[in-house]
This record gives sequence, C-alpha cells and structure tokens, in this order.
Amino acid sequence: MIFQTINPVDNHIINTYSFINNQDIKEKLFLSDKAYSIWSNDSFSYRRKKIFQLSKSMKHIIDIIAYLITQEMGKPISQSRIEVDKCIKLCEYYSNLEESIFLQKISASEYEKSYVKYESIGVLLGIMPWNYPIWQTIRFAIPNILLGNVVILKPSTNTAGCSLLLEKIFIDSGFLKGIFQIFLIDIPQIEILISNPIIRGVSFTGSHTAGSYVGSLSGKYIKKSILELGGNDAFVVMKDVSDIKETAILATKSRLNNTGQTCISAKRFIVEDVIIDDFIDLVIQEMKKYNKGDLHDEQTRIGYISRVDLSEKLYKQYQDIILNGGKICLKAIRDENFFSPSLLRIENNNFSFNKEELFGPIALISSFSKEKELLSIVNDTSYGLGASIWTKDLEKAEKLSNKIETGMVFINEIVKSDPRFPFGGTKKSGYGRELSILSIKEFTNCKTIIIKSK
Repeated sequence: MIFQTINPVDNHIINTYSFINNQDIKEKLFLSDKAYSIWSNDSFSYRRKKIFQLSKSMKHIIDIIAYLITQEMGKPISQSRIEVDKCIKLCEYYSNLEESIFLQKISASEYEKSYVKYESIGVLLGIMPWNYPIWQTIRFAIPNILLGNVVILKPSTNTAGCSLLLEKIFIDSGFLKGIFQIFLIDIPQIEILISNPIIRGVSFTGSHTAGSYVGSLSGKYIKKSILELGGNDAFVVMKDVSDIKETAILATKSRLNNTGQTCISAKRFIVEDVIIDDFIDLVIQEMKKYNKGDLHDEQTRIGYISRVDLSEKLYKQYQDIILNGGKICLKAIRDENFFSPSLLRIENNNFSFNKEELFGPIALISSFSKEKELLSIVNDTSYGLGASIWTKDLEKAEKLSNKIETGMVFINEIVKSDPRFPFGGTKKSGYGRELSILSIKEFTNCKTIIIKSK
C-alpha cells in the first residue's frame, strides 16, 4: 500500500512511499535488537561523542532540513530553522552530561554498599506527530540513545520525508545501522510492533484519542509507555501586569507560533475584567500583522494548517463556538489549508470552551474578577499540560501556580520546551516526562544493588 506526502500550500504531491510489510517489520526489529546488543555495551563517552557528532551533522545541513520541514508541514522557513536549531542545542546539552546521572548512591544504610543503577532496557518505539517532525523525534530519541537504548520510529505519514532524512543523518554521523530506524507502517501494524517482545517501551505524542489507543496496547502487552498528548493552556493576565502591550504581543506569539499547531501554545487568554477590552484591542492589532505570505520569505510569520481534513475540522470548531455564544473579535478567513488568525470572546457561563483543543490559529478570551473564579476557569478542562501567569505580584503568582492542575507553570514567560527542564502534563495531557535528566530515567531498569560484608 502506498501513501503520499503533500505540500499544504498548494496540495501538490511531494513524494510517494510504500508501507513496509510484516516481514520487513520482523527483519528491521532484528536489526535493532542486534544494534542494541552492541550499542548498550559501548562506553558512555563514546555514546556522548556520537550524539555531539549528530549535532554537527545537523548544523552543516540546517537549511536542507528546514526546507523539507516547510515543504511537508507548511510552516514558515524561519520557524523550521528554529526547530532544527533547537534539536542541535538539545544534542549539545545531552552530550555534555556526566555518567554519574545513572547512579544514585544511598549512604544512609547499614550496608557496605547500597546504590541504584539506571540501566538501558532495549528497543523503544516512538510514534511521533507531524507538527514538529524533527524536534519531537530528537527529544524522544537522544536521551534514550545516550542511556544505551535504541530507537525505532513510526512517523506521521505527511512528514515521512523529514523522518527518513533524519535516519540518514544518524547513519552519516557514524551511528551503527539499527540504532535509529524509521518504520513506515500503517495504523493496523502498530499492534504488531508493540506486541513484539523486542519492543520494551513506547513513547507516543499526539491526540488524546490516539494516545488512549496506544496506551491500551502498551498495557495489554505490559510495555512501559509515555504519552505526551494535547493541551489547552491558559494564558492568565492580571490587572497589575507590568506591560500590557508587550504581554499582548507575547500572547499572540505563543498562540500563533507554528500556525497554532502546538500543544503548549496559549489557547485560552483569561484576563482580569478591568483590562480585558484593552487587551483585546492590542491582540487584534498584533494578530493583523500575521499575514499570508511566501513561506520561504524570512518575514512570513504564519503558515498553513498541515492537511485539508484538519483545516476543515478547525473551521467546524470555529463555527460551533460562535453558534454557542462566542463573540467574534477578529474574524477567521479560511482558504483551503490557510486559516487566518482569529479571536473569539467567550462568556464562561454560556459555553464550556475549556473542553476541546483548538489546533490552529484561533484564540479564545474570557474574563475573571476574583481569584477563586480564575482557578475554576483555568482548571475546568480535561487537559493539564501548561499555563502561564502574567503579573508583577510574583508571590501571588507562585501561590496560584501550586493550585493550577498542569505539569508546567511559567510566570511572566511563555510556556516552552527546554532540554534542561522536564516536559509533560497531567489529566488528558498524558503521563511521563520528556527532556531534562528525568527523561533519561523513564525507559530504564531501575536496579537496586545491596552489598553486605561478612
């Protein structure tokens, strides 16, 4: 069976690929398993060296990678380049870690020696999305490869070319074949992979519906899993915010980055009632600067919805919100896969806008007057990925952060991913953590060693 990658700008076919068959799956899994037996026994310093070489390889062809991301996914070239640059920096971060992170000594015991070792477990499956085809893959793969695991990847079909290019970069960087492999498989073949005893863990990034399916399969076959799912992040603005204009600019930037197709974008602006009208005016002014343009022009700031079906779904969500009481502050204009920025005002008592994720350039805005009301609005969602609070009162913001049901809270900063800090959420946003040192310990055998002298 074949599938095609399609350019979202004009819907022309970029390339045609074939799904691999079940025999191919077995052979490629055998290659991964063989590579693991070698890679896991290589020294930590050798693995670090290879990861650093990967960062250099990506740096040498950053423009080629960015071009392909823009072609397949439809984001502006400047944002594609930023995506690749983040991957380079992530590789540099992990290649500078010390081996001591895999060992935890327990000194307060009666034994001669007592410690915990974090050991690799084998071949891991990553099921990755299309919105950040290189970044999402690298942030899953690199910490695990550093530990000594090896990775196979089921990419999204509409960004298959990006994934195959990344596989080539790994090989060109001197990685043994099988340490990082791309599996072009169809959805029914996912269970075949997860059920195979060679697969020891599964990491999924995508919608909560698909995540529920992958999580159930992982449980069925007793495989450790991480689910990084959707988000419905709140962007809370207090009346004492230091610079309301700058805050509106940052709110817009967060919402419209990657054409709003980002799990951690600011999807719900929740603004104190006394300043909401001014904030709406400032956001509209800023949104009007995000105009349709040539994606290869460095000045273009907004791209396209990646597929026609997703654009259609988004427009239906937009219409449903209006039918249920949403007030148009800035009207959306849809032209096939292009979707202009829009702002809808919601009254919290007439529409439960917190329940569904909008994966595109639509921002929702509502007001609050009291802290108790604010927390109710922020937490009244099935998602729990991130939130940001904008205020001069840092003490109050920190207290609020402890009551917000998310995996991340940023105060006076846009929610973003950073290799140094754990990334992940709660509720329907999933479980487990990516990035930071914690991510390396997700897919490990946590082994306790006790030594008692005679």
